[in-house]
Amino acid sequence: MESLSRYKKIIKWVFWLTMALIVFLTFQAIYETDNWKLFDVDFNKRDHIISAYGSLIGGILAFLSILFVLYQVYEQREHLIIERQDATNDKLQDLKDRLLLLTNYLKTLEKDIIRHGERMEVFFKAEKENPSTMNTMYFNTNKNFERVIEMDILSNFKAFQAFFSEDEEDWQKQFVNLYEISDFYNEAFKDLKKKYTFHIEDKVSKQKQIASDMMELLNANSRLVDDYRIKFGAADYLTKPWSNLINEYTPTHYAYLQEIQDAGDVPDFRYISDNLLLPFIQAAMDIRRDEGYDDLGSRNIIEFASTIRKKTWDVEVYSLQYAGDIEKQFNNYFSPDNESINELKTIKAKIDAKL
Repeated sequence: MESLSRYKKIIKWVFWLTMALIVFLTFQAIYETDNWKLFDVDFNKRDHIISAYGSLIGGILAFLSILFVLYQVYEQREHLIIERQDATNDKLQDLKDRLLLLTNYLKTLEKDIIRHGERMEVFFKAEKENPSTMNTMYFNTNKNFERVIEMDILSNFKAFQAFFSEDEEDWQKQFVNLYEISDFYNEAFKDLKKKYTFHIEDKVSKQKQIASDMMELLNANSRLVDDYRIKFGAADYLTKPWSNLINEYTPTHYAYLQEIQDAGDVPDFRYISDNLLLPFIQAAMDIRRDEGYDDLGSRNIIEFASTIRKKTWDVEVYSLQYAGDIEKQFNNYFSPDNESINELKTIKAKIDAKL
């Protein structure tokens, strides 16, 4: 490119020197003198002067035409080189813009992973602390991972090749790692959401069943007390151990439900199991030891209460298992300092350095 510009400058200088020569010769032909002889031209006769001048100017003009052709050739060649350079620069800029878009996606991906990891940590700790309650975790609805995967992989590869091929490190391995990490987290988020949805739906279903069983227990209690009232009369029915025990339990349970409702909370099945049902069952076992079951349904009620406690325990066991699985995935893939996120940060930092 520099040599072409130099040749063009030389041609321009030769052109102006030639033009100056033409002007000079023209003046020589017009204003001839006896003593002035810069060139050995025959100026003795007018026709000889015009003939010599015309021949000389014709040769000079022919030389200028050659210069014009050379200048045009260099001009076209320079224009072609500029077009090629512009095309190369445009292509390089396109690859650079692609890397810029990619690094912006990576920045968002890193934030999504870390923020979801924070939500996972809060969730599994809550599940461990209160496995019988409904703990929730929300997921981002963006498709940043899919956007990275859906980008033209060949163009991204060429972008890496253009900016990283001269590096000593294995840039091809980093390129592959980038897509492996993106694929992994894209599928990991889908799998997490699928399992979480199943867990929540299953837990809600079981909690609804437990709540329904508790209401059925309270109704059965009321029926048993009514049967005692009918059988033994209003004056004596509460003197019977089973009737008295169940009659005391039912208002206590309803009082707890009212307290929870007034506070705007939901019933804690673990609290009910440990602080209401367990003392109720223990007292019932004492009565059974001393007097046995009655013939009005006390055995069914106690067995029903025990079943509710077992169902509550079953919900908690599954919740603790699920919390342990979430904690394991958090430690391996979603904690701020895990290997995959660090690799993602390294790749992003190297791309930023090239931009």
